Amino acid sequence: MRYTVRIMTENKTSNVQSGTLVLNDGSSQDGLLRVRKTKLLVISGALQGREFIVNQDTFTIGSSDHNDLVIKDSTVSKRHCEILVEESGYLIRDLNSTNGTFVQGIRVSSAHLVPGAEIQLGKSRIVFCPLQDANDIPLSANESFGKMLGKSVPMRRIFYLAETYSPSDATVMITGETGTGKEVLAEEIHKHSPRKDKPFIVIDCAAISKELIESELFGHVKGAFTGANMDRQGAFELADGGTVFLDEIGDLSPVLQPKLLRVLEKREIRRVGSNTVRKIDVRIISATNRNLANEVNEGNFREDLYYRLSVVHLELPPLRRRREDIPLLVKRFLTDMKGADAIDECADFTRTMDILKRHEWPGNVRELRNLIELAFYSERRPVDLSAFLSLSSLRTMPDEKGGDQEGIVFETGKPFKDAKNELIERFEQAYLNDLLARNKQNISRSAREAGIERAYLQRLIRKYGMRDE
Repeated sequence: MRYTVRIMTENKTSNVQSGTLVLNDGSSQDGLLRVRKTKLLVISGALQGREFIVNQDTFTIGSSDHNDLVIKDSTVSKRHCEILVEESGYLIRDLNSTNGTFVQGIRVSSAHLVPGAEIQLGKSRIVFCPLQDANDIPLSANESFGKMLGKSVPMRRIFYLAETYSPSDATVMITGETGTGKEVLAEEIHKHSPRKDKPFIVIDCAAISKELIESELFGHVKGAFTGANMDRQGAFELADGGTVFLDEIGDLSPVLQPKLLRVLEKREIRRVGSNTVRKIDVRIISATNRNLANEVNEGNFREDLYYRLSVVHLELPPLRRRREDIPLLVKRFLTDMKGADAIDECADFTRTMDILKRHEWPGNVRELRNLIELAFYSERRPVDLSAFLSLSSLRTMPDEKGGDQEGIVFETGKPFKDAKNELIERFEQAYLNDLLARNKQNISRSAREAGIERAYLQRLIRKYGMRDE
């Protein structure tokens, strides 16, 4: 059996589009998100006249036999689209299909479905029909799962599934954008399992060269290749009795994918350069920020391996889709970094939270934590956390390969005080430029918005050679 959850909703999203598809808002004491069951009525194509009930979190459609609705049609991709239950109703999402997903005649990447909506996939036309029966989706009663925090419906659903399947040996795939906490969730699943006293071994499939990753995973024997001076255990042997976490699984070489599939099916490995098969006892958790369904459609990732890895599939929502969790996260980060009284050092906490909730958070929870850490480097008190949103351009810088390197940019070769002062000066300049531009260079209005004295703002403007009009 395959269990899947992908709940990614905007906080307090209006249900106007979905009519009465959502019967509660997920906040009731019974810990349920109650939605109407629906059926899909095929009105043309290979399955004309057939009906299919949608009664689960995620319902996949495509030509592959692994889908919930299988349409054997050359114009339909292996994994063509999926219908997801959201806090606001039902959402259809195209999975990078070749011929596209159409709703009411319009090609969409994603769209909310209203009663009677017509969906077209290749030669098939399907009508979305709500039923009278309700479908109850359980939510956790807790606002945390180990180090993971959240009171929003998407996170409480994640917590429920994590609480349910952590005690088992089910293989888990965790997906989501960079910075959403995939590795944290993987480690908490391990800690809540019977394997918690055994090793938790992390392998980053993107960080290890293609030449070495096979040895890292399976080990090698002496003489297997140049530089193999002794026998070496790989991750699966080292984690015996515990858990192997395969981060960035989407970057795994196609050559190694069938070997990993064998591990999942046979629970045995063979070291590089050896003919001896060794039995292993490990649980496998994987993670990726890629859409592996797209990779399957494009032939870059084995379909059978994808389904073996995603027995339980948890998709962590980005922070911008769980904005109500931001105050909870800020309070935890403040306490962890600066102690229980740190919140008293923040300026107008309620107003600040309103501003932070409006930010898009491209770096997600990691970006939020970095912002708080950076804000408290400043000696100015009280600390205005919202002021440091202007430093988004300083939170990343290009690496040698032309990609983005996450974190705060500073020079470690300088004395601490000098490096800190330079960082603060870059913040002040970025903040002032943005502040003055928003207020059309009006000093009085800018000072009021920033919550500082007009004279102090003028001194900063003169310090950095900005115009004082």
